[in-house]
Amino acid sequence: MVIGSKRCKTAFYRFGAVDTFFNLLKEFSSIKNNEILIEIIDCISSFAKSNNKNIVNRLIELGCIQYLFSLLTTKIDSIYLCESSLRCLRSFFLPKLSTATTTFSKVDYSNPFLTPIPFVLLCDQDTNKPLSLITQSQKFPSITQLISNEQHSSIDILFDNTQLLDILIRLLSTSKSSQLTIVEILCSLCINNERQQQLVDKNIIPSIMHLLVQNIYDKQQYDHHNNDKISLVR
Repeated sequence: MVIGSKRCKTAFYRFGAVDTFFNLLKEFSSIKNNEILIEIIDCISSFAKSNNKNIVNRLIELGCIQYLFSLLTTKIDSIYLCESSLRCLRSFFLPKLSTATTTFSKVDYSNPFLTPIPFVLLCDQDTNKPLSLITQSQKFPSITQLISNEQHSSIDILFDNTQLLDILIRLLSTSKSSQLTIVEILCSLCINNERQQQLVDKNIIPSIMHLLVQNIYDKQQYDHHNNDKISLVR
């Protein structure tokens, strides 16, 4: 929590700190000061985790998501800057958990932009759905409203410009930390069958499977190398 508590974030927001940080982001990205950029992006990420929907809404209105993606398309010579930008983007998509617990049952629903949305796998049919999934729209009346809110939904921003998804896939090879962050973002986009199908159409599943296989292979090689060292010592 870079900025501090919910109260601190709200106080900074009322004094225009969100707009100030976004302006600083644009200013320092033009002069490529990576260290200061990372600090600015981490502060914006802290604001994006806020329970105050006005703060998140303001960041989206300013075009923060699009700007971070544009920053990732430029030649970034710092892995840390890339990872910081991806973590900030993740803050807009992952569900907001209560600070007291990380259990799903204690999710903080005060921020509709970070509300976890239950979904049904593409292979599921209506006739085979369990009762809990059939009645999910009744249990979560605000979810339908969120999906239909095209203007402010961070998820809609990505699907309105599918080139942004291409950027995420391209960055999978950046680092292990980037891989985890991107996979978390992609998982949060699977809000319904339509969105899942769009991800399938982008050939994202083969990319993730390739990543999984490669990581398994790397781990096996690492374990084998370490076992050889132990054998030599013995």
